[in-house]
Parts: sequence; structure tokens; C-alpha cells
Amino acid sequence: MKLRSLYAGTALALLIVSAGPSWSQDTAQAEAEAQAVNREQVEESVTAETDSQLADKRTALIQEAVDALDETNAAIAAIEKGDTDAAIAALALATGKLETVVAREPDLALAPVRINHLTYDVLGSVEAVRELGKQIEDLVDDGKFQEARPLLSGFASEVVIQTTSLPLATYPDAILAATALLDDGKTDEAMTVLNAALSTQVVTDTVIALPPLRAVAMIEKAKALLNDDGEAANDKAATEDADLTAADYVEAARQELEIAEALGYGRESDFEDLHEALDELDRQIEAQEDTGGIFETIATRFEELRTRIFN
Repeated sequence: MKLRSLYAGTALALLIVSAGPSWSQDTAQAEAEAQAVNREQVEESVTAETDSQLADKRTALIQEAVDALDETNAAIAAIEKGDTDAAIAALALATGKLETVVAREPDLALAPVRINHLTYDVLGSVEAVRELGKQIEDLVDDGKFQEARPLLSGFASEVVIQTTSLPLATYPDAILAATALLDDGKTDEAMTVLNAALSTQVVTDTVIALPPLRAVAMIEKAKALLNDDGEAANDKAATEDADLTAADYVEAARQELEIAEALGYGRESDFEDLHEALDELDRQIEAQEDTGGIFETIATRFEELRTRIFN
């Protein structure tokens, strides 16, 4: 079974983990396949949420700053070709664009110019993830940092949105300094200043942890399969969802939260209220009791978790 990437064209680090000799490979494989099926049912919802956050970041890009960066690169290309006049003209355009940005938002420190995103994911049982975490911890405790490094680099389940920005406190001044050097015929010095300016671009990361996001979507699936009295609302819907019941989705959500904890997105205490709410939902489903109130409680617990840890 293949786990589809959440993003077409995204660099996806897919880590399939097993817990070692103490954990049956057959069991680990079976749990990984079940996990993939569960996640497949909520992939559309999770992708929509992460796409929405990406769109918000792209909307924040400042076109004049993007243009200024492009003109900086054009100036460097012109210098390399020996065309000083073209380089000065490009830097003049860059200066004008940056002046517009500063005039419009004088208190702005960073002007976003580029958005990139990476997806890291783990496909494996909760026990396997915990075992790998313990292995990493042991290596670090023993001072074997380089052995731990490749394991830790993929020890995540998240979308990272990277925003690259121009620092407005220094970048415009560097462009003016490079222009003055070009006017004086000091092309090598101007090139050095421009390359240094490009190296000062600031990259900030926004991390979207996937396990809690999936857990929310799975609870929504469970809710859709139930009447308020806890009985199955639509047998056809259950069949379309790979024969998963509301209780199956609750258990899948619980596993995603345990994976979030195992990956270090929070401590055990951060998830206690949610686990208690999920246990109560399980009880109400089994007893076919009214579940309307508990879903509201779960939604509140997820919002509290997001604010406390992932905000």
C-alpha cells in the first residue's frame, strides 16, 4: 500500500519505522497499513487545511520586495557581463521598489519575498515511533550526536512553511552602497556587497503538526457517521469509508495523538484532557447515548491543545 504525498511536488521525507526485535515485523507492517488506510480517509481534509495556510502565507508576499530581489539578481548578472550601466539601472529600480515598501509600512522589519514548503511524515505504529525516539535519546545521552542526527532529521510528521524575507533595516542600505561603488567603478566591491546583502535574507518557519490535524479530521468523520444518540447514521457512508466505523475513527484519532506525543509535539500531560474526552466518546458510542455534547467538548480540547502547543 502506498501513502500518497500530501503535496504534489513537495519534498516528502517518508520514514517507515519498526520497533526492533521486541516488536513483531508482521504486527508493525499490519499496523502501518491500517494507519495508511485511516489517513487516506482524511487526506483531503488535511490537505485542504494545509493548503489554506499556504495560501495565507502567499497572500502576505510583498510584490515590490519580490521585484527588488529580482532586480538585485539582475544587477549581479549585469556586473558579471561587464555591463555597469545596466547594473546601476537595475539597482535604481530595486531602490525605488524598496522605498515604496518602507513608505507604505514604515514599521515593517521583514518583507516576505518567497514561500516554500516541505512535508515530513512518519508511517509506523505508535510503539515503533516510541522505540525510535528512545534510540535517538540513547544516542544523544551517549554523546553520539552524529549517529543521532540522521535519525532525528526525519523524526517528524509536519508541514513546514518557509518564508524568506528581506530585512528592511539593512537591505535597502546595501543596495545604495553597491550603487555608489558601481558609480566609482569599484565593480568587485559592489559585487561583494550585493552578495552579502542576499545572504542576509531571513528564513522563518511555520510548522503545522500533522497528527493533531489528522485527529481532528478523524473525529469529524466519526461525528458524520453517528446520530446524536450514538447509533450509526448511514451504513453507506461507513462502507464508503473503507468499512471504518465511528469507533474505528475515534481509535485512529487516539493513535494520531499518541504519535504526536511520541514525536515530541507535546508532553503526556498536554494530551490528557483529549484522551479523557475520547474515552468518554467511546463509552457513549458503545452505550448508544447522546454524543452531541462530547463532540463539542472534544472540539474545545483540540482548540486548547492548538493554542497551548502549536500556535
